[in-house]
Amino acid sequence: MSYVVVFIFLGANLGKIKCGSDSRWTMSLAALVMVGLSTGASFAISSALGLFYGPVHSLLPFILLGIGVDNAFVIVNAFNRERKVERAAESNEDIAKRCARALARAGASITVTSATDLVAFGISASSSLPALASFCGYAAVGIFFLWLFASTFFTSCLVLDERRQRDHRRECFCCMNRKQYDDSKDDGFEEDFISKYFRKYHAPAILSTMGKSIILIIFTTLLGFGIWGSFNLSVEDTTRNFIPADSYLNDYIETSDKYFSSGGSDLNGGSDFFIVFEGSSDIYAKRDILANLETRLTGLSSAPPYIAEPVTAKAYRNVMTGLSTYLEESGTFAIGSAELGNDNWPITEEDFVMALSMYTNFVGPGALYSQDVSFSEDGLTIEAIRVKSQYVNLIKEVGGEIKDDSTKQIQAMEGTRVLIESWGDDVPGAYIFSDKFIIVEGYKLIR
Repeated sequence: MSYVVVFIFLGANLGKIKCGSDSRWTMSLAALVMVGLSTGASFAISSALGLFYGPVHSLLPFILLGIGVDNAFVIVNAFNRERKVERAAESNEDIAKRCARALARAGASITVTSATDLVAFGISASSSLPALASFCGYAAVGIFFLWLFASTFFTSCLVLDERRQRDHRRECFCCMNRKQYDDSKDDGFEEDFISKYFRKYHAPAILSTMGKSIILIIFTTLLGFGIWGSFNLSVEDTTRNFIPADSYLNDYIETSDKYFSSGGSDLNGGSDFFIVFEGSSDIYAKRDILANLETRLTGLSSAPPYIAEPVTAKAYRNVMTGLSTYLEESGTFAIGSAELGNDNWPITEEDFVMALSMYTNFVGPGALYSQDVSFSEDGLTIEAIRVKSQYVNLIKEVGGEIKDDSTKQIQAMEGTRVLIESWGDDVPGAYIFSDKFIIVEGYKLIR
């Protein structure tokens, strides 16, 4: 549908010449074919080079359409301007020479613009974001072929169409003649209103002393705003856009934002993350520190890393804390009857692993933590445990709409990593993980 609209627009504007206005439609069709050929060449060569095709690539034909149509207008305008005599007086050789003069004028223009676009997309093809890099690679190849087909295929069609008009042949059935137009007033190209305006009024105005001064002031101001704005760019995104406007969830989210902004929720901006600890012997040796880890995560909600206060089961879940509480209240009778020491922990590492295994069993008293512990295949050692925590609602209001605050999310992710590193040898080998970090890493790269 979009290509049909563009075809009609081109037909109404491209090739406005007195004799044979039907050339508008033939040349608009040639312009669309040029874009189609460039798109096909881009997809074929890029795929052969190993660049993958993603959903965003479906927008590429429309980008190439805009650039290709611009090239077509520039070439046709230059071609028409070079006609100094009536069409009937031109031979095939004259038309070819006119085309050469037109390309000498328009070719430099489309080459510079195409090279600029090619370099821009080529640089972006080195992005760390795979989807963006692949898309820009496809676009760079497509722009090259747009330039190539514009200077070869399209100009050849333009020459053939000019010969057809000169010989009074029909556009679709070129072997048939059509009614001849009166060429008595066809003395060559005549400027239209827009061309006369730019030549007589616009150009002299901006080249005058006053015009230069005004333009320098305006664009210096724009440059200043551009530099200032570049330091204040933010990545805007929110999952709330996927919720229907009349859904009751929006009322819930707004209420939660208002009254529980310091807590976390996957619906209203917060997200879970896990601190993973590795090494069976280290975990056993640091058992008291791990059981009281909430003391290290308290008071971090108002500044980076924006970790929610560990006061609820949703905001904080620690298998070591759960086991410590259970041992203090119930002992080890139901989880292996291991002997406890003065610190209320199993005396040996083997007993500790057995107690933890039975405690976190799916039918054990700590079934809630069954997914938070990974044992070795023989069940004799602990490979890793994880502690769940949560960020506060990292959101902001933009134009009356609540959105994710990408800046705070980046600060939260980086701040948590710095926090974990600051613990050093106090805790067994630790790192953090969150499924939302994939998105936040994308925000970071984009910034």
